[in-house]
This record gives sequence, C-alpha cells and structure tokens, in this order.
Amino acid sequence: MSNKRSFTGFLLMIFVLFMSCKSSYRATAFKPASFIDPGNWKYETTISDEFDDTELDTAKWYSTNPGWIGRAPSLFRSSNVALKDGRLVLTGKRENVPNAPKGYHTFTSAAVQGKRKVLYGYFEIKCKPMNSSLSSAFWLYTQDSVKQEEIDIFEICGRNDRDRSYETTYFATTHYIIKPRDLKISDHVAYKTGYRLADTFIIAGLKWTREEITWYLNGKEIRRRKNDFWHSPGTINFDSEAFPGWWGLPSDEDNGGTFEIDYFRYWSQIKEDSKSYRND
Repeated sequence: MSNKRSFTGFLLMIFVLFMSCKSSYRATAFKPASFIDPGNWKYETTISDEFDDTELDTAKWYSTNPGWIGRAPSLFRSSNVALKDGRLVLTGKRENVPNAPKGYHTFTSAAVQGKRKVLYGYFEIKCKPMNSSLSSAFWLYTQDSVKQEEIDIFEICGRNDRDRSYETTYFATTHYIIKPRDLKISDHVAYKTGYRLADTFIIAGLKWTREEITWYLNGKEIRRRKNDFWHSPGTINFDSEAFPGWWGLPSDEDNGGTFEIDYFRYWSQIKEDSKSYRND
C-alpha cells in the first residue's frame, strides 16, 4: 500500500510541475521583432494569446463580432471558431443556415474580437491564411456616433479562381470616416509577395504610434504612413468574410477552408503605458 501511495504522490508531483511549466510558458515575455527597440516596449500577457488551451479564453475574446454579423452572404457563427493543436482556427464554409437574416445564405464564416481596446503598440500574429475567396483578415477598429477609425493590418484573398493575382497580394489599408460630414478617407497598399499566401505561415506585424503606422510582413517593412487620424483605442479583430463587390464570391469549386492563427502578441510603448489599453 505504501508503494502505491508513493507512486500516486509521484504522479501528482509530475502533474503540478507540468502545470507550473505550462503557466510559466504562457507568461513568457516574448522579445519583440528585431526592428522594435526592446527597451521601449512592454510585452502584455493580459492581451496576448498563444492559443494553447482547449477553449477560447473568454476573458480576452468574443467568439464573434458583437456589432457585426458578417458581410452578406456570409454569416458569422461562433461554431466556426475553435482552438485546435495550439492554434486559433476560424472556418469558412459553404452552408445554408435555417432562418438566417435576409441576404445571408450560401456561406458561413467566423470572427473573433478582443474584449480590451488598445491604443498604439506593436501587434504581431503568425498565421496561415484561408485557401479561399472568403477572406482572412487582421484589423483594429472603433466607431462612435461621430467617427469611425480602422487599421487593416491585412486583408487576404487566399484563393481566387478568376484572378490569381489576388492570391499573392497582401492588402494593408486604413479607413477614417466622419459621419456627420460624410467624409471618408481610405487608402491601401496592395503589396505583391510573389507567392501564394495561403500556402504557408506568415508573420504579420503592425507598429502603431502617435506619429506613424508601419506594416511588416515576415520582418520586412512593406508600408509606412504618417498617423494623421488614428488616435482612438480600438478593438483587435480576426475574421473571414465574403467580398462580392471586391474580389468576388468563391467559385463553385471553392468550399471555404480555415484561417489558422498560431499566436497573437502585443507590446505597448513604455512611454505610452498609461494610455496603452483599458477595459471597456
């Protein structure tokens, strides 16, 4: 009997040690990319996520977009969001949903939105875009009764059976809208990668400061602009939608796929710490 107790105690000790190591891994202060001065940036564990649990961390994320059901005809569904093999997986597929809102048919897709708003920082994900004309997107967003601000870190069309050039294009975009004046400022850079984005994992980064906004792909700067307007805390978003008016709906042979995110990491500027994030 004593040997049995000793063996049980040994297993318990191993389990506690494993959980301790796993917890320490999650709290690791990952170093930012080499082009980010580590002396002026703080890794934020309360916002970042390695997605190594079995279920989405509901303290950090909504499993949908609380204010948007998706671009018709694709409908966001929480059932299309899952954690699998240490990754956040957003699924888009050909599916009709009974009693869906008018205009929503043929496809379902997925969205995840952060519960904390952030103001400035360095944002990075490692991901594999969906091999579909249903989009893969990573973006920051806020709106009120007066204005709307949006920074699209990327929008990707991983597959397009009508125009293959979309498959190799990384769209980096900004939008700013003043509603009472019907003023809209939008611009984007269509960066040509030379390879199909849905064929590989990429590392996408954005540095957002009071002075400027800079986009990175696999450690390379691909766009930089003066920060003229984007000075409000915004939500962090990952999603997949149909874009019938842009690159078109999926072809009959395109049944959707998965947008896989290996990690999301966020650093705040030390000099901006008092303003870098807040709970809403």
